[in-house]
Amino acid sequence: MNVVFYLDDLFGGGVQRRTMRLLQGIKDNDTENALNVHLIVNQPGGENKAMVPKQVTYHTLGGVSGKQLKSELGAQLISLNPDIVVCCMGQQFIQALKHRARLPKDCRWYVIQAVPVKLIAYSWLKNKIRTLAIKLFYPQADKVLCVSDDVRITVANLSSALQKKAHTIYNPVVSENLLTLAQEHVEHPFFDSNNIVLVAAGRLNVQKDYGTMLQAFALLTQQHPDKPFKLLILGNGELEEQLKTHIDALGIADKVDLYGFTDNPYKFIRKADLFVMSSLWEGLPNAMVESLAIGKPVVSCDCVAGPREILKDGQLGTLVPMQNPQAFADGIIAELQQNRDTQALQARGWEFSVNNAAKKYIALFKNAEL
Repeated sequence: MNVVFYLDDLFGGGVQRRTMRLLQGIKDNDTENALNVHLIVNQPGGENKAMVPKQVTYHTLGGVSGKQLKSELGAQLISLNPDIVVCCMGQQFIQALKHRARLPKDCRWYVIQAVPVKLIAYSWLKNKIRTLAIKLFYPQADKVLCVSDDVRITVANLSSALQKKAHTIYNPVVSENLLTLAQEHVEHPFFDSNNIVLVAAGRLNVQKDYGTMLQAFALLTQQHPDKPFKLLILGNGELEEQLKTHIDALGIADKVDLYGFTDNPYKFIRKADLFVMSSLWEGLPNAMVESLAIGKPVVSCDCVAGPREILKDGQLGTLVPMQNPQAFADGIIAELQQNRDTQALQARGWEFSVNNAAKKYIALFKNAEL
């Protein structure tokens, strides 16, 4: 059975790493070697290229666009003669659909939806265009594979056709080597004393709303001057300089470190006291799941989608309103006073393992049903 995954690129991002983990999990769990797995990407290179499993055949379209992209993608799909096409994002699904008539009629088409249909930071017009595109194109898929129940609901609510086709397969988040990586030695001055260290992880962009987190942290240090709070933010992105300016303006530069990208955030999460997240939206936040799998307590904004579902309506962590710095600061204090069952946190995190997700995809590929 020929299975083709189609992705834009292998540069930094949750979608890329999620896809590579899923591909590795599928090959590890395909004990009958029944699946010939291919990966097509539009653009060559990217820091995640090294994660492409050796058992997966890698194809690149050379970074082309427009008519050339359409031609090269069509030629590549025809040459591979797939039984199944999995589009890792909506845009790739729309691009690939143009070639459906040239592929076998029994070829099955799946699209993965990783975020809610409407995004809070988008304009009314942009959300309207997104919604119309999903309503128009997604019913042409055999199934829409949503990364959480919250995301599935936003898709299913668009039409009766999508209600039937939208299904949930959780992200392949937790790898078998997670705890090993978490035990690696970490050096950072924040961990050198009795500091209370909060850790966040994710791209420095609008979605993560680090502005709210920084304001909350400033309030926290002002209202509890006797407590040695520190904030460590792992990740890079387009808002780095803006956030540095914000940190200086709040007077917390000695207590906050924009650490940048690290290929092993888990060792920092293990050493910290809390994992904190201030996102405006998610789908299934990987860093939160990984923190739970390590046994780390969580404070998160109650955004759509993922946090409430993962934390079981607040039973396994503290949920606070979005864009409310005081509530965020209060939530941190409240969570620090909790005595969470570490084993319960870990058990929840490991429900989102790579192996669990891979086995569900394999069953879908072989049986056409979930």
